[in-house]
Amino acid sequence: MKTLLALSLVLLASSGVFAAEPTTDDFAAGYSLQVEGAGPMYVLPLPSEVYRTVRRADFGDIRVFNGAGDIVPHSLRMIEADPQTLSRKEALPFFPINAGNTANKNADLALHVTRNASGTIVDIESAPPANGTAPRVTGYLLDLSGMQKVAKAVRELEFFWRQGRESSMFVVIIQQSDDLERWQTLVSRATLAEMQYAGQKVERRTVQLPYQSMKYLKLTWQESDQPLELSAVNGYSHPIPSRQQREWVDLGRGTAQLADNQTVIEYHGNYHLPVTGAQLHFPEMNAIARLALQSRAGDETAWITRCEQVFYNLALDNTQLQNEPCTFPVTSDQKWRLVVKEDGAGLRSGSGIPALQLGLRPSELIFLGRGAPPFLLAYGSGKLAQEDRPSDNQMLVQTMQNEAGNRITGQARLGKKITLGGEEALLPPSPARPWKKWLLWTVLVLGVGLLAIMAKNLIGEMKKEETNKE
Repeated sequence: MKTLLALSLVLLASSGVFAAEPTTDDFAAGYSLQVEGAGPMYVLPLPSEVYRTVRRADFGDIRVFNGAGDIVPHSLRMIEADPQTLSRKEALPFFPINAGNTANKNADLALHVTRNASGTIVDIESAPPANGTAPRVTGYLLDLSGMQKVAKAVRELEFFWRQGRESSMFVVIIQQSDDLERWQTLVSRATLAEMQYAGQKVERRTVQLPYQSMKYLKLTWQESDQPLELSAVNGYSHPIPSRQQREWVDLGRGTAQLADNQTVIEYHGNYHLPVTGAQLHFPEMNAIARLALQSRAGDETAWITRCEQVFYNLALDNTQLQNEPCTFPVTSDQKWRLVVKEDGAGLRSGSGIPALQLGLRPSELIFLGRGAPPFLLAYGSGKLAQEDRPSDNQMLVQTMQNEAGNRITGQARLGKKITLGGEEALLPPSPARPWKKWLLWTVLVLGVGLLAIMAKNLIGEMKKEETNKE
């Protein structure tokens, strides 16, 4: 009986064994990491390949191993925009440049410019036409020398002009100079447009500059049947959020179907991506449609509209016009769809289904340089995707960052990509045998048996006592 009781206790105790730490074979792939500096922490921009492979929405199937195969604490953080580098806007002063009908339209313009002591343009006069005809505006001079808010670092220009017709388009060239005498090309070709097309309005007002420009810019344009009459010009110190650099993941072309009397196009990515923007690519040119982009975390959750706008891809006078990406707060939803509001791309017939690209907000991996290198970044695990237990590494690293004033003393770089557990590691593990349930039933059966034996012995002893009394 004592032996039976001891066995029951052993079986109960064995059901509480802790799960083993994951090994590299539990992950699909990894990257060797090369570190620079003495630590104690290292930072690495997370490659987009990781986002396409992980199986947990909280990125809990990522680990960093040291050279001895031990797991070291790590954390993930979104790369936040530095407040000092947020895009700032300021109105730019501009001056029309008039020229006569010269034979050489590319000839330098004769300008008389008045500047103050700091170089800011106060007044500008163009040479009068030689034949006495009315002056014709052939360009504009933009003065960046007195910029304050954007710290003289204009990286994007936004133009507004008087609209003489329903539609207008200009192919412009931007040159730069520090002394108004020697000019060099900054942007060789850019398109400005404001058009009515297929019942929708298409606008292209901005031009990105490839690098910080000089003090003065000169805007000219190719021959057009209507003049460009600027009404305002804004300068941005950094590209505005919709055009900030992203990493793009292609979900391919979706599948069109009817839902609630609407045409919807569903996309299946099965990715957990920190998405902040989206763009469409139509299979044919001259496609335009008003669409609502929606997402949700899973089949049981409601669709959430992330943005609604006009998407287009137009070819006009050998110039391609495409809408700006739509932007929204970061989300890691897996399911995406488009709801067709107005169709000018053949979406309802199923012939013009666009490919959907999701723009990722970049993230950084921070890990503790404990142990000897080489370090290994491992990611993508079907086994860890089934676990509810969160990793406490995030809290450890965040505590270290707070103590160190958020200082990172070392950089890590991606080395060779390594196949670890392969595609099989991404599959959910086979259903575990219900050992705990079996053990519980075993203990219950043994307990019942033990009670039965005790009752039998007790009855036997009671019968012996009655026999002795007789």
